[in-house]
Amino acid sequence: MKKALLLATTFATTLTACDLAEDPKKALERQYFAEHQELQEVIEAIRAQGIEAVKQGSEAGSVAACVTGKLDADPMGALVEVEGALQDSMDLSQFIETLSNLSEQELSLESLPDLIRQGGDVLTYVKHMLSQYDVAEIQQQASELVANGKTKTQDLGQHLRSLVEQCE
Repeated sequence: MKKALLLATTFATTLTACDLAEDPKKALERQYFAEHQELQEVIEAIRAQGIEAVKQGSEAGSVAACVTGKLDADPMGALVEVEGALQDSMDLSQFIETLSNLSEQELSLESLPDLIRQGGDVLTYVKHMLSQYDVAEIQQQASELVANGKTKTQDLGQHLRSLVEQCE
């Protein structure tokens, strides 16, 4: 009986600890969405269906059409599909440099340690960008973004929020 109680208590504590160890960016994103309900609906639809699908299914002049148009026109817009990206404080210029470096060298076993050192979020974002675009296309778009001075903000989350908040 005591063993069963101890096992149940340990199991319950482990499950509770998993909830407490939630990614802080995701928690901040939920708080942000509490203040921006309409944007939450659009972003959740984008994450479930993709930018292009939501763009095609939205009415002209709607918030969804505006958000998908802004995100689709921005090289970093596809990253909104990654949960927590709206609150990520990753240095945008450093991330663009990482993407540019990928086109200069092939993604190989030699280049993976550098990406891993930069962190799991960078790997997640690079993987997502590579699933959406060709490396050369990413480099060209990122270079244009920096060259045209369109990056008014320092971090990725602030950049993405500035895009979607134009549609409120």
